[in-house]
Amino acid sequence: MDLGIEINNIHMSKINFIAPKEDSICKIQNIDSYKNIIFTSQNSVINGLKIIEDFHSINSLNKNFFTTGPSTSNKLLQKGVRSISPLEHSSKGILDLIRTNFPGKNLLFCGNNSNGFLQKSLNEDLDEIICYEVSYLPEEVKKIINIKEVLLIYNFGTFQFLIDHLDKAILENKIFIVASERIKKKLNKEHRGLEVYVSSGPSDKMMISMAKNFI
Repeated sequence: MDLGIEINNIHMSKINFIAPKEDSICKIQNIDSYKNIIFTSQNSVINGLKIIEDFHSINSLNKNFFTTGPSTSNKLLQKGVRSISPLEHSSKGILDLIRTNFPGKNLLFCGNNSNGFLQKSLNEDLDEIICYEVSYLPEEVKKIINIKEVLLIYNFGTFQFLIDHLDKAILENKIFIVASERIKKKLNKEHRGLEVYVSSGPSDKMMISMAKNFI
């Protein structure tokens, strides 16, 4: 699809599957004790389903499946599973939905880079399975040079990685489009002076649409 702009994909990290240990296996074997199953990213769907499907047919599970937004929902739908997504495409949106309409025990699939929001908010009503690990790639940072350009940032971990590895002059010469207000708030709390704008949503289409305003 021709979007009318030049897009360069720089993969700042790689994803590694984490095989389940005894504690995680026990949770999967007792999956009937959970009312809601939560996926917060496409990677949590990909790697979480690897674990689930070693023990169960995903289509046979009578659960409420929650996803944070369209990309995650579509990844689950490829397996024939429909999910519930909040209007606010975020963990907070999922929290509000569950507290309002779907109270009960929750099982969360996430990565080692999880911000811990749902874990802290739902506390004893949530168990987690960390099903993948994010490894950042310092050699990729060299591809970001000191020119004025727009960078799309989908999570705070990537933002923090760039801040840790790029010169201040390069950072201040960028326009950052972030996927959520939470990322911007956390950034402004810890690192001021950067030009940061929030997309209307976390999908590629929404992020690119926002970026077009600055090109």
